[in-house]
Amino acid sequence: MIHALRKLTAAVVFIVAMPMAGFAQQATRIAVNPSRMGPEFQGLGAGAIFYEAHITSLAAGNKTERQELLYDHMFEDVNTRYLQLMIRHDHEPANDNNDPFTPAFEEKHFAYCAHTLAIAKAALKRQPDMEFLATLYTPPPWMKTNGDVSGGGESRATIKDGMDLELAEFAWAFLDHMRNNGVTVNYLAICNEPDWPHEQPGYCLTAERHAELLENVGGYLEKMAAKFPKTPRPKLAGPNTLSAPGAAKDYVPQALRKAGKRLDVIASHDYDPRGSRWTDLAKLARGKPVWMTEWCSRDKDASPGMIDSAMNYGMAMHHAFSSGGVNAWMAYDWVYPPRDSGEALIHIHWGDHFVLTKPYHLFRQWSLKLEPGMRVVDVRASGAGVPGASAKEDEPGVYATGFVSPDGKTLIVHALNSQDKAAPVSLKLGAPFTGTTTAKRNRTSSSEDVIELPELKRNGASFEDTAPAKSLVTYRFTR
Repeated sequence: MIHALRKLTAAVVFIVAMPMAGFAQQATRIAVNPSRMGPEFQGLGAGAIFYEAHITSLAAGNKTERQELLYDHMFEDVNTRYLQLMIRHDHEPANDNNDPFTPAFEEKHFAYCAHTLAIAKAALKRQPDMEFLATLYTPPPWMKTNGDVSGGGESRATIKDGMDLELAEFAWAFLDHMRNNGVTVNYLAICNEPDWPHEQPGYCLTAERHAELLENVGGYLEKMAAKFPKTPRPKLAGPNTLSAPGAAKDYVPQALRKAGKRLDVIASHDYDPRGSRWTDLAKLARGKPVWMTEWCSRDKDASPGMIDSAMNYGMAMHHAFSSGGVNAWMAYDWVYPPRDSGEALIHIHWGDHFVLTKPYHLFRQWSLKLEPGMRVVDVRASGAGVPGASAKEDEPGVYATGFVSPDGKTLIVHALNSQDKAAPVSLKLGAPFTGTTTAKRNRTSSSEDVIELPELKRNGASFEDTAPAKSLVTYRFTR
């Protein structure tokens, strides 16, 4: 009887052990090395661009409680540090005078800023440390070669010769108006995608012309800060190109040579995912922060809640931070009218109601436990589900990104599974987290929105879990 019981016990042990052995062989292995630290994390952000009036339309329709709820979702529930604002062309329809150092703007032309101010103040109410990046999309038509707000397409409309200080005065007037109404703008980008021949509001600049304009605008802002000290000089971010490889190749080297002391932040969008663009920019920056100032998912998306677009957001953030170059990352726009692509985090039906998309929930989860001052840490994924080195950046797979707190006591790991199937994952932590025995977890998937899961307990030397198809699982380890 005892012999038979031993045989039965051995069989049970074998049966129980079999799935664990299979799990280890089939899992994506994630090795986290918290002692190997990369760039400082400075924060996440998003923009209030083009559709500011949509954002405030609930209050305009006397839906005050719903308006406040929207602001809560934007600025209280999501842990962002930056809000990008749009400088429109409206506030100087004709030259105020011939002296750019003696501004004489009419208050009525700043009417469009009422929406911008309401949004910025709602952000500050919920996040007192919120910082603002104002981006000039286009100077007014009378300053431009095509006499129109459009970028001119292939004709590449640009600023007229001799208008540099007029453009600087135009940008300063927006900063001054915002400050006079209770919002200080911390950063300024003098252009938006100057390397792209587009039809939307904008203007084009070569790398050489951008550097020259940056120098002239920077010098003007310093003089105006001395003359009008209540409106401080913003830090300048640029070149704000569509292409980060193009910024690294031409725009940033030219700007640093001709206007290096003016440029405070190296900034680019990320719609040209080629090469080692972020590490290249970080090398050029020589200690200046590197920001990714715009990205969105532009593909048509009929998936539930736009979960496919959410996966694209997750992969874009992973590649930016894990590259070892990016300090801050900004989603393109908080709000759009309803549409069939993932360009914005929230969809608003004018004056009526809003919808939080899956990209919103993924972005929210990514932000929750990250704080400025954290450091990106070395994370290596291998085994099943990991795309090869030559794979495109949007290749479905398992991607892991890690951050450690300044005091070294908290470790955050985001595990994104963008595949159509569930993925077993096995996380192994290096020093000084090797003794950690539990992990707090949150998850977003096609059927879940930032849900809190039961604590995960370490199994031997690793933490073993399963990431559902198209999901983000965030692990928080505390020493």
